[in-house]
Amino acid sequence: MNFGIKDFFTDVTQFLKVKRALGVDIGTVALKAVELERLADGVALTNYGILEKKDYLDRPNEAVQTTSLRLDVKRTSALLKTLLREMKVQTDRAVASVPLFRVFIVPIELPAMPLKETQNAVLFQARQYIPVALNTTTLDWVKMEDFTNAQGQPFQHILLTAVPNDLIETYKAIFRGAGVHLAAVEIESYALVRTLYEGENAPALLIDLGAESTQFAVIEGRHVKQVGQSDYGGASLTQALARSLEISPWRAEELKKRRGLEGFGGETELSTSLAPFLDVIIQEASRVRGIFEQATGRTIEKVLLTGGGANLPGIREHVEEQMGIMVGGLRPFSKIQYPQGMEPLMKELSNTFALSTGLAMKLFYGSNGSSASS
Repeated sequence: MNFGIKDFFTDVTQFLKVKRALGVDIGTVALKAVELERLADGVALTNYGILEKKDYLDRPNEAVQTTSLRLDVKRTSALLKTLLREMKVQTDRAVASVPLFRVFIVPIELPAMPLKETQNAVLFQARQYIPVALNTTTLDWVKMEDFTNAQGQPFQHILLTAVPNDLIETYKAIFRGAGVHLAAVEIESYALVRTLYEGENAPALLIDLGAESTQFAVIEGRHVKQVGQSDYGGASLTQALARSLEISPWRAEELKKRRGLEGFGGETELSTSLAPFLDVIIQEASRVRGIFEQATGRTIEKVLLTGGGANLPGIREHVEEQMGIMVGGLRPFSKIQYPQGMEPLMKELSNTFALSTGLAMKLFYGSNGSSASS
């Protein structure tokens, strides 16, 4: 029985002192990578790149992966190799993301008990909640908080995670084929939490807007407390716009990126076409928010948008209006040095490369975002 995502690769700790690290985000329609370097006075951004498959706009099966389309090892490995070659990366040590729709995450409640007894109890609970044979997965769990139940008894909230072993082997094969050593894999939401800036401790709802899916995570005190997922993403908005305006998906994608919800004059139909599909995502976000608030009695004070879809013009204002809550974004480069001349690009880069940055940071920072010893 594998018990511990942290133990996917037992040599992770030896990379805590590496000079450079790659974070690789294998998304639904794009591969994104960030290369970070350890300096005497911190960590610096040295390289970033994206390889996007445009064919998926016409042929959905051309996507890298979706909820119904599994990763093709040979094709994905070739794409990754091309991306890293064009970036001219100077390291072969990488951390990769695992999408939420490929894993099982279950919140459970257990009586307060010693660590060893908790682990045994989690394993017993896993047999009830994980819908596949446990010997085909690697399990991990994290204690989120202690609490007292209605009868006054001490309990603990646990977040149980199971990743299919065949997915881990697929990732190993992809990176091996690209000539890269895969130091670790990490669930996307966990990597994004690492990019939170100091002081982000109040409950917040993280919305990661991808091309083919959107992921949600309630975060509090730099920990993931609850997750959710929607099969709607940026591609859904593009297809809706193409149908509404009777234009090609390529033209719709260009209009969406250029005007988004801020269309004016002859383009006011853009927001009319996009808003209903975006509101489906917002409805799911509101559902995740409501479940957390009802279960805990705590109020989510902020929405954090990230992912490529967060660059859609007007999206923050629309989400804020629909959800009645302050909307902001992640600042993955707040603890990372970069050339001053890049400042005008940082807002867009922060959305696009938040995940890959959080992944690379894993080899330089602890899980709570504090600097690892060098």
